[in-house]
Amino acid sequence: MTLHDLQAKLTADLQAAGVTDAAFEAKQLLYAVFDLDATSFLLSRFCDADETKAAQALSLAKRRAAGEPLQYLLGCWSFLDEVFSVGPGVLIPRPETEALTLQCEAFLKEIKAPVVYDLCAGSGCIGLTLQKHCPDARVWLIEQSDDALRYLRENAAKLADPARTAIIQGDVLHGAEAFASLPKADLIVSNPPYIPTEELPGLQREVQREPHMALDGGADGLLFYRCFADLWRSALKEDGVFAFECGEGQGEEIASLFAAYGMKAEVQLDLQGLDRFVYVSQGRKENA
Repeated sequence: MTLHDLQAKLTADLQAAGVTDAAFEAKQLLYAVFDLDATSFLLSRFCDADETKAAQALSLAKRRAAGEPLQYLLGCWSFLDEVFSVGPGVLIPRPETEALTLQCEAFLKEIKAPVVYDLCAGSGCIGLTLQKHCPDARVWLIEQSDDALRYLRENAAKLADPARTAIIQGDVLHGAEAFASLPKADLIVSNPPYIPTEELPGLQREVQREPHMALDGGADGLLFYRCFADLWRSALKEDGVFAFECGEGQGEEIASLFAAYGMKAEVQLDLQGLDRFVYVSQGRKENA
């Protein structure tokens, strides 16, 4: 069996299982198993495939067809210009979060030696990227899950300046006072759990494999935003900014939580015209 034949087999198996982008995912599995990039794959696609590696690729495709996320099978996933280790127990980085991170980076570039908190840090894709792209930033990444912390620490060891990065295990729902030793922040960023609890059973099967702890935002999906408004605003500098990812239809509700404390919020839409980001400032709206 040539690599080309194996690619066709993997693609057909994934298509039969309802995988939307079966051809792309089949290639990603082959690249990973055979240690190829796009160019080397093209040059060798009509060569005979190593039988052991072919069996491994078929096994991974079977697991993917059963609903395991591609990213978990590969063990890593790209986020902006970095590659993050991921696996069961940690949320998979997504393109929407890249947009949030780029907005935060632009804000931090205007500040000397900024202080950043990444709450519900997960793999660390937001906070670690910001630290690498803004080398004078000091970043604290707070995560509760033991499983997620394993990937967070692994990614930090690869990507971040250890002198300017700190990982803390803790529950952000306890509020900023539980982390009293931290300096006040220029930026508090989070992609928190925001899916209403009753909607979790209806998520697509791949998302069901991701940790519910990273998805479940409470009865209305706003549990964490409510906590941020109530218990974290005191940790923000006077001219600091909150930056959040959120779910469809949540933007104005989140803005109102902060408005109750005299803070100003801007809701930004994604490319589909849906609520996706909320930026909150202590005073001037243009700070967001």
